[in-house]
Amino acid sequence: MPRAWSIFCDCPELAVDLARGAERVGLAVEPEVHERPAEAAIDASSRGARAGVAVETPLTPDAVVRLAEAMRAAKQRIPVAVVGPQPLGLLHDLGLPAVDETGPLIAVAALLGLDTERPWAATTTELPSLDRVRLGESVSHRSHGRFVRIDDGLIAHVADSGASKPIGSPRNVAAALRALRASQDPSRPKVPVVEGVEADVVLDVILGPKRALSDPASKAALGPYDVPLPLEELCSTPSRAASEASRIGFPVRVALASPDLRLWDHPDLAAEVYSAGQARDAFRQIMAIAKNRSADARLLGVTVSASTMARTLLHVRMEPLAAGPVLAEIGFADPHGRASGDATQTVLPATAKALERVLLRLHGSALLLSGTPQERTQAVSAIGDVLMRLAAFVHQWRDQIESVEVNPLAILVGGELEIREACVTVGDAFSRSLNASG
Repeated sequence: MPRAWSIFCDCPELAVDLARGAERVGLAVEPEVHERPAEAAIDASSRGARAGVAVETPLTPDAVVRLAEAMRAAKQRIPVAVVGPQPLGLLHDLGLPAVDETGPLIAVAALLGLDTERPWAATTTELPSLDRVRLGESVSHRSHGRFVRIDDGLIAHVADSGASKPIGSPRNVAAALRALRASQDPSRPKVPVVEGVEADVVLDVILGPKRALSDPASKAALGPYDVPLPLEELCSTPSRAASEASRIGFPVRVALASPDLRLWDHPDLAAEVYSAGQARDAFRQIMAIAKNRSADARLLGVTVSASTMARTLLHVRMEPLAAGPVLAEIGFADPHGRASGDATQTVLPATAKALERVLLRLHGSALLLSGTPQERTQAVSAIGDVLMRLAAFVHQWRDQIESVEVNPLAILVGGELEIREACVTVGDAFSRSLNASG
C-alpha cells in the first residue's frame, strides 16, 4: 500500500479542500493544520515521510530555502501550494513544485507518486485536442506512460505495465505539470569569489553604525568587486562641478549626492548639461531644491558623470538570507515597469540557464533578451556577471550589511551595463560588537 502524504496547512479550510480533492482521485492524504507548516513538513521529510505544504500566508524566502534544502537532503520532492498573491518563481528556482491552489497540489502529489522518473513527459496523444492544449508540451516516449481521460471528467496516468492512477481534472493536471517542468533544474553553483578584493578598503567604507550609505559611498564599497560604475566625480562646489564636467566631456549628468534624498525618489534632482556654465547653474539649482525639500537632509554635493544612453533600466535589490544564499529582486526601473510591478525574485548564485529563466519571467523580458541567440546569450552573461558580483559582495559582508539596492542598473545601447545609483544599507553589527566588548 502506498505511503500517505502528510500535507501541513495553516488554516482548516485548506485541510478540508485537500481531503476532498484527495478523495476524488483516491490519493492517500493526511492533511494537518499546523502553526508552522513549513517547519512541520521539513521535520516530516527528514523522517522519510512524504510531506507537502499548503498555506494562504506567504512563505518567507528563508522558509522556502529551508524547504528546498530539506527536499534535497531527503531526495524526494516537497510539493507546495501557496493560495494567495505570492509569486511562485522563487520556489520553482529552488526545485519546489509549487502551485497556487489545492487541486493542482493534489495532482502534483499524485504525479510524484507514479513509478516514473519524468511524469510530465508522458504522451498526451490519446487525449482530446483541448486537453492536449491544456497540458502543454509532451513527448511520445512510452517509457513515461500516457495520459487518458476517465470517468468523472478526470485525467489518469497509465503506466507501461497497464496500471492506471487518477491524477485530477485537466486544469489541475495542467497546472501540476507546469510546476514540475518549471522546478526540474534546481542546481545551485557555489557563491562566486571576486579575486583581488582588498577587504580593508571595503571595511573602511561600511564600518560604523546602522545607516544607509550615500551613492558615492555605496559605489566606493562596491568598486573593489569590479562592478560597472560610470565615470563620475563627487563635487562640493559649483566651480568644481564645472571643472569636472569639462574634464569628462559634454554632455554630462549632474545629480544630487545625498544619503537622505535618493534620485529614484526624486528624479528632478538630476539634469543633463552641455557646458561648464550649465554645470554651475545645475549645481546651485539642485542644491537649492534639495534644501527646500528637506531641511534636515544631508547634502554632500553633486556627482558629475559621463552621459550615456540606456536601452533598458533595471531595479535590483539584494539581501543575505539566514539560510545561506542571497535573495535578489529584479524588476524594471522605468515608470511603466514600476507601475505594473514587473519584477521577480530568485536566489543567487544561479547558473546562466537558471538566470535566463528568471529574466524570462519579467513581462518586459523582450527588452532584455531580444536579438539573435548569440546576442541573447551575451545579454544574459553580461547581466549575470553584474548580479554575481553584487551577490559576492553581499555574501562576503552578510554580517555587516542588510541590503544592496541598485536603481537603476542601466543596460546601454551598445550592450554594456552601468550602475547609475546604488545604496548599501549597513546593519547594526558594529554597534552590537561595541556593546558586547563593553
